[in-house]
Amino acid sequence: MWSSIFTMTSLLVLDGVKITAFSYPITNQITRPFQYNKNAMFAESPTKVTDAVEILQTLYNAQITREFEASQLYLSASIWCDQQELVGMGAYMRQEADEERGHALQFIDFGMKRSLPLSLGTVGAPSRSWDTPEDLWTDVLNCEKRNSESIGRLADSALTCKDHSIAAFLQPFHLEQVHSMDKLSTILAKVKDENQTPGLLRQLDSELGGEAV
Repeated sequence: MWSSIFTMTSLLVLDGVKITAFSYPITNQITRPFQYNKNAMFAESPTKVTDAVEILQTLYNAQITREFEASQLYLSASIWCDQQELVGMGAYMRQEADEERGHALQFIDFGMKRSLPLSLGTVGAPSRSWDTPEDLWTDVLNCEKRNSESIGRLADSALTCKDHSIAAFLQPFHLEQVHSMDKLSTILAKVKDENQTPGLLRQLDSELGGEAV
């Protein structure tokens, strides 16, 4: 805020003689408009800083649980596939289960390096039976979609807190989710084509088994 003080003097002119009648100060205040910067909001409010960090920590721990949940779903799916004599799909699902568990451990390892307050959540029991292979692959694809959305929320929170290390850590997971959902969408489309092309499911089963090896 800047202030400028001026003195206004009133003059009376009587018979050609200038006479000072009165004088008074005028204060002209020039106030800078408040500029709201959402990126700097935490610098203005310690409470908001604390809240944002707590949200980040909560989302981080929730992501660990979600990775374990995905691992359990894939593992349950692998068992079901084996029971349906779809051994190639079963091997593929088992491999994905191991990968999701590995993701959870990566989050734990990184969190420990950062001294984050880690806490493991409860992992619910996954589905264990599906009516058709199409139902199974649809369930798995939806799981990956939820996982991708969860990672996105975590990344948004990291950027809000300006936690660049967590944001950088998440980058490979974003790209991997894009690859996973694209892969699963293709598999699901082929599974649906089984209704029009009998035998395609067995061919796909063989292909996925080869990829798992």
